[in-house]
Amino acid sequence: MSQPPPLGGPNATHTPAQIRRNRLIFLAVVLVLAGMVTFSALGPYDTEDQSATLKAGDCFQNVGTDKAAKTKKLDCADPHADYKVLKMVENAVVDTLACSDVPGTTGSLTRSGSGKWFVVCFEDNDEKGEK
Repeated sequence: MSQPPPLGGPNATHTPAQIRRNRLIFLAVVLVLAGMVTFSALGPYDTEDQSATLKAGDCFQNVGTDKAAKTKKLDCADPHADYKVLKMVENAVVDTLACSDVPGTTGSLTRSGSGKWFVVCFEDNDEKGEK
């Protein structure tokens, strides 16, 4: 009875071509994993909340949720600019009180940014373009 060929181990010999191929495969796997980590960390989208930069007349889109809104400042003609800022009230905590005297207000959001509180009073944007 003959013996089976040896499996890969400490005595296995690999040709230089096999070693190069294995190194290239390893490098490709590392690059793909690094790309996936970078993409998930940076992403193709901007998720930073821009509420603190809004002022009266600016338009924005909520890129978050209704309970955890994140604003993205846009041109008012942009088809995704759903809301228009009517008033930015600094050092305010209660949005219903801060926006109660602002005519046309359909919504508001309260934020704490850079150690200060502010409220954004807004309405639906009638200037946005068609999709």
